[in-house]
Amino acid sequence: MTDSLLSIRDLTVRFRLPQGETTAVDRVSLDLAPGEVMGIVGESGSGKSQILYAMMGLLAANGRAEGQVLFQGQDLLTLPPRDLDRVRGDALSMIFQDPMTSLNPYMRVGDQLAEGLIVHKGLSKAQAGAEAVRMLDRVRIPDAAARARRYPHEFSGGMRQRVMIAMALLAKPKLLLADEPTTALDVTIQAQVLDLMAELGRETGTAIILVTHDLGVVARLCDRVVVLYGGRVMEEARAETLYDAPVHPYTRGLLAAMPRLETALTPRLGTIPGTPRSGGTVSGCPFVDRCEVRLPHCATERPALRDLSPFHRAACHLTGAQ
Repeated sequence: MTDSLLSIRDLTVRFRLPQGETTAVDRVSLDLAPGEVMGIVGESGSGKSQILYAMMGLLAANGRAEGQVLFQGQDLLTLPPRDLDRVRGDALSMIFQDPMTSLNPYMRVGDQLAEGLIVHKGLSKAQAGAEAVRMLDRVRIPDAAARARRYPHEFSGGMRQRVMIAMALLAKPKLLLADEPTTALDVTIQAQVLDLMAELGRETGTAIILVTHDLGVVARLCDRVVVLYGGRVMEEARAETLYDAPVHPYTRGLLAAMPRLETALTPRLGTIPGTPRSGGTVSGCPFVDRCEVRLPHCATERPALRDLSPFHRAACHLTGAQ
């Protein structure tokens, strides 16, 4: 993509552990256009969240990132901390999985929202407070002016997540990173939060990267989907293509395990044998131990991420054998 807002090249994330170094993200390359919504899916331990944390400079102390993450022409991996702070909360924002641990329990909600506008936009305290109330009302927090004076523990889980969305979008970022933002919410609130993110994203032109293990969430919100396993991209396609014509055996396995509202004759949900790979380094395909259609060289040769069409690519030796 020549008009990419974000261009990730060979991003690798490693962690030092007592037993040695492990690789959580293995040479991932992605592009994101302005206003696009991308979903990154995969089982727990596939490296989804670590991509976002690397971009935000929030890796654990024993982690390190290599490669290139170009955002608006700046490599986020090499920015000095002070320059990265100017980007975070302004052009780049993030919604974390658990809003209760992301919000400061000692600050009123309105003050937390206003703080970013004061720091990044230079607004006065009164101006920032008014904008905070307006955004709380925009994310459908009832009686927003009164609620702005309350503390996080006085909000329900769904409302706290709406507060996080308001905080992330208040500065009108170019890119919003969302790390499983609806995992802790019930189904009804999940739908409301997702619809709200999509609506506000369209209004502000904000691009979104949504990390999730829920393919139903992806179908509801995303333009394009990246399937991650063992820290590598297994498949990438437009959402409709991925659901209608998946190529990689792992993608097919995920979709087969997805509940569907169909007839009573619907077969039992599919399963993927074995356990998910988490970290480590493999010379061949990381999915080889669980793949039921593997070829002899899948264990020793890394499959290239091949273009199958202008908007569809997959890393599987079977695509090269066809």
